[in-house]
Amino acid sequence: MKKGMKKGVYILASVGIFLFALTVGIVSSVLFCEGSEEFEAAQSVVVDEKTRAIMLMIEFEGTEGLANFVNQIKERDIPGLLIARAEFVEENCEVINTLLEYHDIEIAGSTPSMTFWDVEYEQQERIIRETKEKIYTCTGKEIRVMSSRYFAYDENTLKAAQANGIEYVLARGTTGAKATIYKPEEYDVKIFSVSNVDSQSWGTGSLCDYSYWAREGTPDDFEKELFGALKYDKISPVSHTYLGGLKQSWNDVYLKFMDEPNIEWLDLDTFGQVDITLPFQNIPDNREVLYETPHPSTPLEEEENVSNPCAVEDITEKVSIDVTLEDNEIVVFHNGTGPMCIEALEYFDNMGYEYTEYLNSEEDFYATLDSYQGNFEESEGVSQTFGFYPIMFVEDRAFSGYDDDVKDEIDKLME
Repeated sequence: MKKGMKKGVYILASVGIFLFALTVGIVSSVLFCEGSEEFEAAQSVVVDEKTRAIMLMIEFEGTEGLANFVNQIKERDIPGLLIARAEFVEENCEVINTLLEYHDIEIAGSTPSMTFWDVEYEQQERIIRETKEKIYTCTGKEIRVMSSRYFAYDENTLKAAQANGIEYVLARGTTGAKATIYKPEEYDVKIFSVSNVDSQSWGTGSLCDYSYWAREGTPDDFEKELFGALKYDKISPVSHTYLGGLKQSWNDVYLKFMDEPNIEWLDLDTFGQVDITLPFQNIPDNREVLYETPHPSTPLEEEENVSNPCAVEDITEKVSIDVTLEDNEIVVFHNGTGPMCIEALEYFDNMGYEYTEYLNSEEDFYATLDSYQGNFEESEGVSQTFGFYPIMFVEDRAFSGYDDDVKDEIDKLME
């Protein structure tokens, strides 16, 4: 080979090596700006240890699959984090409170119709605050976790979360199927980067039954990915419970996974220990969304339901009581903390109205409420579906929530 040709080959080889190295660097920098040390730590694989996991649930369709899924994790002593929009909690307040009483579940607020990418601070702060207030009105419990569509967030989300006492913001996955808890140095909020689909052929959605169903995937596809994630030390699988809790083939996958002995199921506080602390600008951000419109191989309505799902009434021990109320008798069911509850009770006390009260922390609260509520198809007042506390029974009428109109109606009954 001529000397000039050799020199040209060396140059081409050098350029090729440089481009390869540059490509690797670019791919790595998508996830970490701090170099390879954090990248290697984040991609760590389990060796002779159980995989630590937290069970995430998403629900906005109905409560049948949710109740069934909660019952199944309850039977296996698996804690759960339910991601739900405030309106769903309001509309299904009694069911949600029954499930909270029944098992170790925490509620995460969600805005599934909106992404928090590049949204001004004022709007995000208002949405987070209102979500927190609405869920508290139903449950009497403060939410500690906030999420938006696609687990999107930005720096304004962190500021708004901190202003509202939110401890965790859910984020789109950045370390494959491994879940990672980041702590920005500038904020007192943790970024919970959820487990992603590990195979690029399925895009980068969360490690979730819906991610596969929506992309023409099968339960078998999901099962392979789910069990494949056990090579990591920390994962956060998630089920849309109208799929994973109600549809037989998808539920079967999760039942098998719940019974896997190589998993240590954790609650949020234990799972949420910080993995990596970095300046905010160096924390990876995944904004890739490869699907928006579902294209399932089997439409939801054609999926076979679980043959005997566990409904809420199946997990609530009923009590039989006489619900006939005398004239001027008031029975109040409440959480002891909601603003409408406090206002109603203060008014009754000021007016000298006698009443019987039941707190949602008491044993048999929901079963007793069911016994009263069973006499009514709907409620009057702020909610027509018994969606708000206080729930009040006065003579032959039922009220949910408290405002001036409810006060006036009760005054008429007490005359």
